Amino acid sequence: MKVMQGSKMLSKGFTLLEVLLVLTLLAGAGFVLLVKLPVQMENRNLSLASTQIVQDLREARTSALAEDVWYEIRFYESNDTYRIYREGSLVKNSSLPQKISFANRPSTVRFSAGGTTSFVGSPPLTGTISLTNGKSTRNVITALITGRVREEVK
Repeated sequence: MKVMQGSKMLSKGFTLLEVLLVLTLLAGAGFVLLVKLPVQMENRNLSLASTQIVQDLREARTSALAEDVWYEIRFYESNDTYRIYREGSLVKNSSLPQKISFANRPSTVRFSAGGTTSFVGSPPLTGTISLTNGKSTRNVITALITGRVREEVK
């Protein structure tokens, strides 16, 4: 489009080269996002799942001490779920996000009213709960004596 300004002719608009350059840059940025986004989502889901388990373990431990009752968290590897019980009554049922599974875990973590922690399951009888997305692993570790819960990234 040409516009008269005084005695000069000015042209406005974009050249074909400028349009192609912008389209190429947008396509490149879109490709990078397309490749990186699924990997980041898998890692984010793994992080969210391990954080949720840490929170649930800490809440169960705190509730056991505060209410003077025992709490138990039972893990089910077959359908990647876990349940929280208060003296045998179901309190909460949770499942892991898609593509996240248990790599290792005790079958049960129990917090007693007196503050002691115990683990049930076959081998090993530790408080380490490992979650994986197939590429990365996160461990949620519960200390046997103190019941302290922490998260470890591998």
